[in-house]
Amino acid sequence: MDMPDKIKTYCPYCKKTTVHKVKMYKKGKTRSTAKGQLHHDLKTKGYTSKIAGKVPVYKQAKRQTVVLECTVCHKKHYKTIGSRTKKQLNLKRKE
Repeated sequence: MDMPDKIKTYCPYCKKTTVHKVKMYKKGKTRSTAKGQLHHDLKTKGYTSKIAGKVPVYKQAKRQTVVLECTVCHKKHYKTIGSRTKKQLNLKRKE
């Protein structure tokens, strides 16, 4: 799916429509010392062939999240593209 690298959209901080830079959202690393992760590790400790927990459901495509940075106030906010996209977002430069 193609998307321009700059779009005009509403900024909740400026409270008006401004030009935003568009970037792909990249998820950071998960912490191995997080409470939920420690609980899961403790629960699954001792299981070698079988792992306790739900089987993951694989969707045909995923919803893409983009990071929008306002060119006026330089604040960032996220926007999820509602429909599921089969392809990764390609940011197209306007020339």
